[in-house]
Amino acid sequence: QLILFGLSNQLVVAFKEDNTVAFKHLFLKGYEDGTDDTQAIYTRRDLLEHLAFVLEKYLAVPNETLGRYAYGGSGGGSGGGLRLCQRFFRRGDIDPGNDTFDIDPSV
Repeated sequence: QLILFGLSNQLVVAFKEDNTVAFKHLFLKGYEDGTDDTQAIYTRRDLLEHLAFVLEKYLAVPNETLGRYAYGGSGGGSGGGLRLCQRFFRRGDIDPGNDTFDIDPSV
């Protein structure tokens, strides 16, 4: 049982890390793997271009992504926040601020 618990948690951690990389590629203009320390904006024009890029990509999520991502709230409109459709776990909480998670491994 302990081994199954460990394997289940390993899958959750890998899923979170893979999705973090996918979101960086999706929402950060010009992002390449391994360049976490080189993402910087120095001018107002660059800031506006990057914000426009993020908004364009965010609004295109339902049409472009391959994963189970949708807008939050009822009806799936563009007014909600980005959320992960959690159909496979009974309960799960992820805190992006400190990279911790609490997921019920029951399906």
